[in-house]
Amino acid sequence: MNSIQSSSEQFGQHLKSVGGSEGDVSDSDYLVTSNDTVQSVASGLRGNEQQHGTSPTEPSIIHAAAQVLISRRDEQDPGNHPGASQPGQYQLDIRLGTGHTAREAIPETDLEAAKTWAESRIEAENADFGAIYFPTGGGVEPGTGALECNYDRAVGWYR
Repeated sequence: MNSIQSSSEQFGQHLKSVGGSEGDVSDSDYLVTSNDTVQSVASGLRGNEQQHGTSPTEPSIIHAAAQVLISRRDEQDPGNHPGASQPGQYQLDIRLGTGHTAREAIPETDLEAAKTWAESRIEAENADFGAIYFPTGGGVEPGTGALECNYDRAVGWYR
């Protein structure tokens, strides 16, 4: 992560790279709570679309907007929610075929080594998607912490 740029700015750039815009975040009436994860926010954003009868947004845009919202929450109040960013080790979330996400600690301290280790775990689970979070802080639930990078079997690692 670029230390000059905040994580929400980086996630904002990712949002734009997948075809989204700041409006996908600012126009959302979803209120992020201290217990929310990226997955719960994405689900809430989808629910709001259905409730308001708006046409569905691409899943990658919803996920990226959720990342921005979680990151902004973390930056505004970094120590007051489960999974608050505190020094710790990298965590891997693996999205399993059942729709369930599993989290496990990565025994590597270097991000490149963590990616190598994580990719082998994702492949061992025969999963298509994974994400590396750092640090975990008080939470061990999938989607908590600061997202470092995503893995998609079709694309490889990306931010």
